[in-house]
Amino acid sequence: MAVAVGLALPAAPALADEITVKYDDLALSTPAGQRTLDKRILVAARKACGADVPNTGTRIRSSEARKCVTQAQQQVKQQVATLIEQQRFGG
Repeated sequence: MAVAVGLALPAAPALADEITVKYDDLALSTPAGQRTLDKRILVAARKACGADVPNTGTRIRSSEARKCVTQAQQQVKQQVATLIEQQRFGG
């Protein structure tokens, strides 16, 4: 059974952007597929939260950016888990 091509949702309450993570090419039943998905989620969350934008004078990300990335990752992972469960039970 095929998994949806991508996933889009509001990343965090403070964000107007959406995060899109492609995972239909991954074998999510394997540890390698799960690690690749986690990496993709992290990259997309950092981009949506502006966490990769350098701050002048420091390499430390702001606490708001870190919090945003964490929230975005949690929301995307929760959505993916829900979709996988629906796929597993034929939904």
